[in-house]
Amino acid sequence: MILKRGVKFQLLVFALITVIGVTIVSVNYIGVGRGLLGRQYTAFVDLSDSGGVFTNAEVTYRGVPVGRVGPIRLTPNGIKVELRLERGKRIPREGTSATVANRSAVGEQYIDLQPAKATGPYLDEGKPYTIPRHLTKLPVSTAELLRNVDSLVSSVDPRHLGTIVNELDQAFSGSASDLQAILDDTDRLIQTADQAYPDTKRLLDDGATVLNTQRSQAANIRGFARNLNVLTTQLRRDDPALRAAIDATPGAVTEIDKTIDGLAPTLPVLLANLTTTGQVIASHKDGLRSIFVLYPLSLGLGYTVTPGDGTQHIGLALNLDSPPPCTKGFRPKKDQRWPQSTGSKEPDLNRGCTEPKDSGRVVRGARNHPKDAIQPPPAVPPGATDGAGFPPGGANGKSPDKGAQKPGAQGTGGQTSSLSGRQVTLQSGNNVYIPFPSKSVELAGYDPSTGVVYGPDGKRYRMGATGSQQRLLGDASWKMLLLDPLMR
Repeated sequence: MILKRGVKFQLLVFALITVIGVTIVSVNYIGVGRGLLGRQYTAFVDLSDSGGVFTNAEVTYRGVPVGRVGPIRLTPNGIKVELRLERGKRIPREGTSATVANRSAVGEQYIDLQPAKATGPYLDEGKPYTIPRHLTKLPVSTAELLRNVDSLVSSVDPRHLGTIVNELDQAFSGSASDLQAILDDTDRLIQTADQAYPDTKRLLDDGATVLNTQRSQAANIRGFARNLNVLTTQLRRDDPALRAAIDATPGAVTEIDKTIDGLAPTLPVLLANLTTTGQVIASHKDGLRSIFVLYPLSLGLGYTVTPGDGTQHIGLALNLDSPPPCTKGFRPKKDQRWPQSTGSKEPDLNRGCTEPKDSGRVVRGARNHPKDAIQPPPAVPPGATDGAGFPPGGANGKSPDKGAQKPGAQGTGGQTSSLSGRQVTLQSGNNVYIPFPSKSVELAGYDPSTGVVYGPDGKRYRMGATGSQQRLLGDASWKMLLLDPLMR
């Protein structure tokens, strides 16, 4: 019989598939050739007894299959079991225990590996490792189990057992429906708990976080509770005073509200003007600090001189030339100017002490003034460059003429200047000052004793502390706050 070429090809493919399938089954499930292919590595377990384990039994790592049991060899005091484990299953070496367990009461035995940590070194590193005997466990033998059961049954008195059965009959007689309801409710409770398991687990995890946080913050919590106890104790002691303060608060708030309403027209202007006062104080804070330091000392010295007992305590200390005056840098004594000389004399601006500051003498002069005591002058508000006399644009609100002469132009004695057809001349000494162009400034009368101003429009204005400075003087009103007390 001659086979066709197509049939031969089909038989060849079928034979090839058969060989490949048998090879895969032999390697993956039977374990043939795994050692030659490098897919296995070896470890050993030292046991006192086999515990029913046998060659080709399953080896698990925390319940997951990782290999098979190899040959079992006798030793002088027990047996040594070879484990053929799959490469790639990283099993820690140190602290790993081996337990011979049963899958069920009548099931086959297997070896379960249980690690003590999750880090290396691992069983697949270095030479084959032997799990020591003290880290192994064997199952209870069937004979020992039967003996223990027999001992348990023999320890029970039949009369007592009959009494227990009778009592149980009396206890549960006629309660079948109640027991059924309990079992049904228990089943529903278990189902509900199973449905709520994710939320319950999340609650327990969050509870652990909260408890750990409280444990770490225990010292702070105790301190807070202690301070809160002190605070509440003090509040209890001051309860009458607090009640009195609360009772008086409405009246005080009403008075404050009335005061603010009464000061509403002028209070914003006063607060704005106090900004300049604060700048002046800030530029002289070193001097103010010295006054605040020396003033209590001066008062104390006053009470020392006059203690109030009818006597005065005055001491005299002649500290002549202590320290000596500075003479270096001055002219000889023959050029000294006596007080009787009242004639005009050109001052010598180059005269001054040239001694170093640490020379031990009285070093004086502007060059020795401490640099850190010099403060910059207070900043002038924007737009306050035309003086405090009138707001920008003049009293009538007109803008200055373009190209008009700026304030402060000086001429020579006895001369006048004509601007825009009008002569506006103010003479003082040998200089003539032309304050403003005639078209941009209107003159007004001012009475410094009353602060009353009569404007070019004939209206009567009052300057001073009445709150009208900002409306009349604009951004230059801050100057009137300082000049008004001096002019009065």
